Amino acid sequence: MSYQQPPYPQQGYPGQPQYNYPPPGQQYPPPGQQYPPSGGPGWQANVGVPPTMTYHAQPQHAEGGMDPKYGIQFNDATIRAAFVRKVFIMVTIMLAVVAVMSAIPFISPELKSTVRQSPGLYYVSYGTFMIVYIALMCCENVRRSFPANLICTAILTLAIGYMTMMICSMYSLESVMLTFIITTVVCASIILFSSQTKYDLTSMMGFIFIASMVLMVFGLVAIIASIAFKVRWLYTIYAGLAALLFMVYLAIDVQMLMGGKKYSIDPEDHIFAAIQLFLDIIYIFWMLLMLFGGGSR
Repeated sequence: MSYQQPPYPQQGYPGQPQYNYPPPGQQYPPPGQQYPPSGGPGWQANVGVPPTMTYHAQPQHAEGGMDPKYGIQFNDATIRAAFVRKVFIMVTIMLAVVAVMSAIPFISPELKSTVRQSPGLYYVSYGTFMIVYIALMCCENVRRSFPANLICTAILTLAIGYMTMMICSMYSLESVMLTFIITTVVCASIILFSSQTKYDLTSMMGFIFIASMVLMVFGLVAIIASIAFKVRWLYTIYAGLAALLFMVYLAIDVQMLMGGKKYSIDPEDHIFAAIQLFLDIIYIFWMLLMLFGGGSR
């Protein structure tokens, strides 16, 4: 006896009943019974389905998922702003210490005479400055380790303060005050200009380096000519050119501090940035004092 399957229609196979998968923990329907259709009685749409997570993103948070780039820019701007404030506060404190020390020779003629008659301490302070400066600039572990970085910065500030006090004692109070006012106005103008201009001054680093080497050679010639041949005007020209060069350095360092240019200072190097700005301003003051000091007294 053979079993013959009834013929199918010529137009195609018969339609098959559609079953939905049961939720976890339930069984398939018994044979001959259809699982409750979607949306019908007994159907549970969300059984065994994990809830959909919703995110409420804020534009200022990179983790929100709406615009990570916007959040990263916000965080970078906040870090950079705090970095700039910290550096300028440090520079202000360092300059205040130097200003107080520079005023000591003008308290009384005896103090001024005592300072001028102690050139040995000047060379000691200069040597101390060079050692500490090289250690801070070349050794990252010293520059970024607390409190060693603050101690070295304090020593460097005191060394520069004594050198400035020694230099100021060679000039009259009127000359020092005039130079102080000129330096303040010039440096404030440079800081405002370099922080607002769209021109990238940091791209001039190669040119400034070459100009520094040329000026260093010219300075050696000017010193020799001033001592050996009493040619003072050559040293005056050197002081003017050096003042201009350090003004450019100040503008470049300010832009590196602000960031967003070809070269920028890492926010962790606040000691490095503070020392660079501090020395730029001090060098400008020294050169302008030689230029407008009106001779030593």
